[in-house]
Amino acid sequence: MIRFLVAVVRAIIELTLAGITAATAFLDWLLTRLTGGGAEAPAEPIKNLEDALPDESRIDEAKDLERGKAAGADVILKQSPAMQVKIFAGMSESERAQADLTLLSEEQQDWLFNLTDGELQSVAETSDRRVEAALSGEHNAITAILSVGQPEPDDNAWLGHRIDAKRAATFATASSNQLGYAVH
Repeated sequence: MIRFLVAVVRAIIELTLAGITAATAFLDWLLTRLTGGGAEAPAEPIKNLEDALPDESRIDEAKDLERGKAAGADVILKQSPAMQVKIFAGMSESERAQADLTLLSEEQQDWLFNLTDGELQSVAETSDRRVEAALSGEHNAITAILSVGQPEPDDNAWLGHRIDAKRAATFATASSNQLGYAVH
C-alpha cells in the first residue's frame, strides 16, 4: 500500500514538473515573439546593395502587369449591367459605396439599393441570364425577389382568391348535381 502511495505522489510530482517545463517553454516563446526574436544575432550588412535590389525592368514589368489587371477588371465591369449587379451584390457594404453602376438605369439602381443583404447574396449567386431578366422586369426571374418594376404583391388579395376559388368549387359541384351526376 505504501508503494502505491509513493507511486501516486511520484506521478503527481512528474506531472507538475512537466507542466512547469511546458509553461516555461511557452513563456520563453511568447517573450521572444513580443521582443522581436530574443538574443539572435543581427543580420549582416549587404555588401553589394546594387546586386541585391531588383532590376528596374522587372519593376516596370510588374507595374505593367498591375495596369493590365486593372484594365481587364474595367472591361469586365463595362461588359454588361448584369455583371455590374452581380459584382455589386458580392461586395461588402463598405465597398458598395464605391461600386461602378454606370450601365444601370435609375430604376435598376433603385431596385438594387432596396435589396436586403440576403437578397443581394441570392443575386450574387444567380446566373447572368436570370439577373438580366430581373433587370428587364421579367416577373419571378429570381426566386423570391421582385424584378425591376414588378409591383409589390397585394397582401389582402389572397383572401379574395380563396373566396373566388371556394365559390367556383361550390358552383361546379352544384352544376354537376343539377345535371344528375353523382358527387362523391
